[in-house]
Amino acid sequence: MGGEHAGAKQKKHGQADKADSFNTHKGMNEQLQKTGQVIVVWLVIVMILRINSYFMISESAAVTRVFKTGLRGALTGICFLWIRHLNRSDEPTRFVVRNVLGLGLYLGYLFLGVASVMWSSDRFWSSLQLAMDFECVFFVWFYYKVLLIFNDQKRFSMRTSLDFIIWTSCSWVALGFLIGYFVNPDLFLRGTHGGEVQRLGGFIINPNELGMLLVVGSGCLYVHMMRTLKVTFWKILGWLLMLIALLLTQSRSSLISFFLTTLYFVFASKRAKLIIPTIVIGTLAAPVIFMTIFVKEGDVGEVMSMTGRLPFWSDLLTYGFPERTMWGFGFMRIHYHERFPSIHGFPGAMTHNTFVQVVLNLGVAGALTCFFQMLFVFRSVMRQTDPMLKHTFAGIFFGIFVNSLTEFGIFGDANYGIMWWLFVIYLNVLSADPRPIKQRYTPIYGLHAPR
Repeated sequence: MGGEHAGAKQKKHGQADKADSFNTHKGMNEQLQKTGQVIVVWLVIVMILRINSYFMISESAAVTRVFKTGLRGALTGICFLWIRHLNRSDEPTRFVVRNVLGLGLYLGYLFLGVASVMWSSDRFWSSLQLAMDFECVFFVWFYYKVLLIFNDQKRFSMRTSLDFIIWTSCSWVALGFLIGYFVNPDLFLRGTHGGEVQRLGGFIINPNELGMLLVVGSGCLYVHMMRTLKVTFWKILGWLLMLIALLLTQSRSSLISFFLTTLYFVFASKRAKLIIPTIVIGTLAAPVIFMTIFVKEGDVGEVMSMTGRLPFWSDLLTYGFPERTMWGFGFMRIHYHERFPSIHGFPGAMTHNTFVQVVLNLGVAGALTCFFQMLFVFRSVMRQTDPMLKHTFAGIFFGIFVNSLTEFGIFGDANYGIMWWLFVIYLNVLSADPRPIKQRYTPIYGLHAPR
């Protein structure tokens, strides 16, 4: 009897231990789930702050410069420390680097810019732009590593994606500008055409740059819809916020890239029920949009000259380029003076076309470097086996490419178009090593980044 009683007692204790172990394990999973959610929220916050670091906050150039450099440097430092913290585990994430030619040529372009400081027509400006571009290279590298570590570490019990972070961040930025549109229109609206046309962006950011941001956000939202195969209320709300803000910018180039991005993903869905209505709605809406946004104040000639850009580009290439054909005027410089004295166009400090900008500031040497850099990035995308990474490339690329034809662009003065281009590069360069920890020290194709 005593033995039976002792056995029953022991069995009861065993069941209690199992229950305690189960509850402890469940509690740990819940805690890790909460930790993962917090990390995702912080990834979005850091991205929003990074986007804000390109905004004007003061009429004082010195105050704005301190704000921009200080915030960007702080965010880069946070991401670096974040890597050190998140990767402290029994199975630290190891990285594989592939397709290095695209990244290598981009760095080559920057180092050519470093050399050009010696003959730059404004060494301080060239050095400042180079410093901001190099900082952006490090920020995107560290930020993308944080994202890869988070998705590689099983202990967080959840995953996220770059497309989710970008579209969520851009939605919040769109909401902020829409609130500003009603609360403080003097600050958030920019008057053009003698004040007859009011464009969202105002003093804070060039409306065309804001439009490009919203197109990139919309493209990444399309990617996330394809990834999750779900259309939720929050996704529709985010898309509407970005679309309304985009229309209020009245940016022609951004609307073109928005239509290209939307058409790409509509046809990529291969669903006739989505393709046919999109074509019909787009065809009906095109004349209205063209007459209200593209033709401002009935000035068709403005549209045909791309707001005076065509004669300006013609003068740059006819009179400016021959003066410094091989090496250019120096990084982000287009003439000996602050502004190029165009004969048939407006005097400008930048070319409003990233490719003409490269030709003027780094000459033929820079133009060839950038051409092959883009070529190798496209090559790496075409060889990519993950369809979602290809879609992410498309979601980002249309917006920044069209913007590059009319504004700062991916090879212009510091702007978040450069940041998006670097994310495109790193998507095809950097990845987490999928092999078990014991095999991760065996070399495979590619290089391992240090721990």
